[in-house]
Amino acid sequence: MAGIAIFATPQLWAQQKVYVGPQGAGVQCTERQPCSLQEAQRRASSLSASGDVVVVLAGGDYRLHQPLLFSQRDSGQNGHSIRWIGDPAGSNLEGSIRIGHWHRVAGKRNLWAAPLPEGAVSLQLFVNGVRAVRARHAGCKAPKECHYTADGLGGAAEALKGVAHPEEVVAVTGVRWRDFHCRVASVHGADLVMAEPCWHNTVVDSVKNGWSNASPKGKPFKGIDWFENAYEFLGEPGQFYIDRHRGMIFYTPRPNERMDTADVELPVVEHLIVIAGSPADRVHDLSFENMGFRYTTWLYSHDDGYVPLQAGYLVTGQRKDLPHNGEGMLRIPAAVEVYGGDRIHFNSDDFHALGAAGIALVSGTSNSSVELSRFEDLSGGAVFVGDTDAHPTRSEERSANNVIRRNTITHIAAEYRDNVGIMAGFNDGLSIAHNTLSEMPYTGISAGWGWDYEGPDDVQRDVHIRANRISRFMLTLHDGGAIYTQAQSPGSDVTANYISYLGGDNGNGIYLDERTRKYEVCGNVVWDRPEKMQEGQWISAWSSWSGDLDIHGNWANDPHTALHNPGPTKKFYDNHLALTTLPAEAQAVVDSSGATGHDNPSLPCSRN
Repeated sequence: MAGIAIFATPQLWAQQKVYVGPQGAGVQCTERQPCSLQEAQRRASSLSASGDVVVVLAGGDYRLHQPLLFSQRDSGQNGHSIRWIGDPAGSNLEGSIRIGHWHRVAGKRNLWAAPLPEGAVSLQLFVNGVRAVRARHAGCKAPKECHYTADGLGGAAEALKGVAHPEEVVAVTGVRWRDFHCRVASVHGADLVMAEPCWHNTVVDSVKNGWSNASPKGKPFKGIDWFENAYEFLGEPGQFYIDRHRGMIFYTPRPNERMDTADVELPVVEHLIVIAGSPADRVHDLSFENMGFRYTTWLYSHDDGYVPLQAGYLVTGQRKDLPHNGEGMLRIPAAVEVYGGDRIHFNSDDFHALGAAGIALVSGTSNSSVELSRFEDLSGGAVFVGDTDAHPTRSEERSANNVIRRNTITHIAAEYRDNVGIMAGFNDGLSIAHNTLSEMPYTGISAGWGWDYEGPDDVQRDVHIRANRISRFMLTLHDGGAIYTQAQSPGSDVTANYISYLGGDNGNGIYLDERTRKYEVCGNVVWDRPEKMQEGQWISAWSSWSGDLDIHGNWANDPHTALHNPGPTKKFYDNHLALTTLPAEAQAVVDSSGATGHDNPSLPCSRN
C-alpha cells in the first residue's frame, strides 16, 4: 500500500444538521428557522439514511406535556448515528407548569397561595430550582405513642387532631433498609386505619427471607418518622401543600424568596424521554449530549403507596407472599427510560430536580453508556442499569456491555430513601467506573439481585466496579454500604475504589451480601471510619453461601483485621488494616478515584 493516498469523499465526512428551538415551529429546521423537538425527530431519522445527523438544540427551556418518544424508526439508519446536542448555555427538557399569581393568605404572616392549574396533579414543587417539602408534622414514637396493628397504627390519631382531610395524609417511616409511604384511610377512635394494600404489603414476606422483620411489624420499627400532606401542617419555611378541594397551592417562602418574582415549577410529567425498543426491535445509534432534564413527578397509586423491597423495587397489588428471589417487583420510574436500546449514549448531561429516578437502561439495553453527567436533587436513584430477572427467556433480554463512567451523583433519594446512587440488576458486562457519589440516605452502588434463591449457577458476569469515590453514604437507613453486591458473577471485581466514612457512622464499606460469589476485591481504600459505629465494618461477607471471593491488597483504618465469617473459598490475605496513615500506594488510589480522577494506578489485582 506504500505510495497510495486514500482520500475521503466530502459526503463521507459531511454532518447533516437539524436545528431546534424552544419556540420552534414549521418544517425548515434551519438555524434561522428552527423547528420543534418532534419535527426534528422526523427530519433526523430520514436524513440519517445517507449520513450522520446532529440535532442542535438552541439554549432555553423546552416544556413537555408528554414524553419525547423514540421508537425504532427514530434510530440512526444504515450504520449512521443521530446526536442530540444541547447548547453550552443550557438546553433543558422540563416537565412542569410554571405557577404564578401568588398572593399572601389573609390572616397568615408568611403563607402564600396560587391557583392550581386545572387538571394538574403533582407530588413535588420547586421554587427557584430548589425543592420544596410537602407540609409535614412530627411522627409518633413506638411503642409509647403508636404501635403496629393489622389495620394501621394504634394510638396515633392524636397526631392528626384537627386535620380536615386525614384521608390525604401520608405516614412515612424507614425501617432498616426500607422506606415506607402509606396513606391514612381514616381515623377510628384513637387509631389510624391505613390504606390497603399498602399497609398489608409492608409486612408481606417470603417464607425463607424474613423481610417482614424490616417492617412496621418488626422489632426495628421505631415509629413514624413524620406525617405529611395536610394544610394544617404548614408553617416551616420551604413547605407546600396542594389543596385539590379548593384548587390552590399553598407555600411558606424561605428567607429571601419573593413570591412576586419567584420561578415556581409544578412538575406534571413523569418521563421526559422514553426510548421504546425491545430486544427484538431495538432503538439504536442515538446520543444525547449536554442536555438538561428537569422537573418530573411520579403519580404512584395512593392505595399501593410506596412499599420497597429494596433499592427502588416495589411491592404492589394485593400480595399474599413474596418470591424468595425478589423478582417481579415494580421499579420506580425514571425521567429518561431506555427499553431495548443498542448504542444509546448520554454524555455531559444534567439531571436535576426530578420527582423519581434519573435514568434507566433496561429491557436488554446494551452497548450503551451514561458518562460525564451530573445527578442532583432527585426523589429516587440516579441510574438503573439491567433488570432483576436472573433467567430471561432469551439471552438478548439481558443487558450487556454498558458503561456508567465519570458521573457525579449527589443528594439523591430525597423522598424515597431506600434508593441508591447506581442500581445494577443482572448484567453481562458492566463497567461502573470513576463516579463520584455523596450525600445518600442509603447505599452508593448496588450490583446484583436474588439473595440466595437463583440456583447454583452463574447469573451474570464481568461486572467491574472500579475507581469510584464514595462518601457520606448510609446517612439515614441501615443494612447497606458504599458498595453492595449480590449474585454469582464470574469475572467480576470491586477494585481501586475510595470509600470515606467522613461525616457518617453507619454501614459497610464493601458489602458482599447473600450469594455474592466469584468477585475479586482488591486495591480499595476504606477510610475515616469513626471509633464508634452504629453498625458495619470496612468489609462484610457474612453469609455462609457467599464464596469464591478473592479479597486482598486493600487498605483500611478499620480495627477488624479478619473476615468476620471466613470460609474455605473466601481468600483473605495481604490486606493492610487498622492503619493510622495512608501509604503512598493507597494515596495513589485516592487520587485516581472519582469523576475527575486520573487513570487507575498499577495494582496487584488480577482483573485490574
